[in-house]
Amino acid sequence: MNLLNVSDSIWFKTIRLDKWEKYETKWSEIITVVSWTIWEILKWKIKTFESSVYHQWEIRALEDSFLTVFDIKDNDIILNRIDVDQKYWFFCRENWKQLRELYDVDGLEKVDLYRWDQIEEEYNGVRYKFNLWFCWKQVDCLWHNQHNFIEVHTNIAWDWYMQKSIDGTDEGLFETVWLLPWNSHRRFDIKWEKEENGDPKYPFHRWLGGTSGNIWLVIEKY
Repeated sequence: MNLLNVSDSIWFKTIRLDKWEKYETKWSEIITVVSWTIWEILKWKIKTFESSVYHQWEIRALEDSFLTVFDIKDNDIILNRIDVDQKYWFFCRENWKQLRELYDVDGLEKVDLYRWDQIEEEYNGVRYKFNLWFCWKQVDCLWHNQHNFIEVHTNIAWDWYMQKSIDGTDEGLFETVWLLPWNSHRRFDIKWEKEENGDPKYPFHRWLGGTSGNIWLVIEKY
């Protein structure tokens, strides 16, 4: 199990549940199913790459399952009432790597985009990586369409947008997906299609910071 804290208010961990094993949340927790299916007490199923939020609740694995869990000690995060320029803004800027330190790209403007070190796990022979990211409001996280992994995002705090473009320009924008905290978007890769090198085929897409900036989880499946 990997643990990571964000300013002592957001604790991230990965957990594995055997079939029929129960997990009891201690306070508000954002749970993303990375592999297989869980079943909460009201018989609502959450499947692979789906997420939800629970408060002092019980869930059960329908198969051997792999989850990510965010223990949220500040319920205002769930309610989307935190002003991002408080302690989380300072914490992420002071402790996480700035975008320019991650990518050596000539002419790239320095933007308010930060990432924590990757956490890597292997589950049932499949390799996964997890990244926590932070950006200030309305930050453009750049159009791209190349991945050697399946990518899904779960929003943790504040609002954000995932967008698709026909040609990687703002003029080619054809879909905007807006998600509140604890929501994940559906997979963006084009089903049944691969690049010539075997990588998943993606449309041009980007993350765009919302009205308040935000913190989110990126799940990478290799």
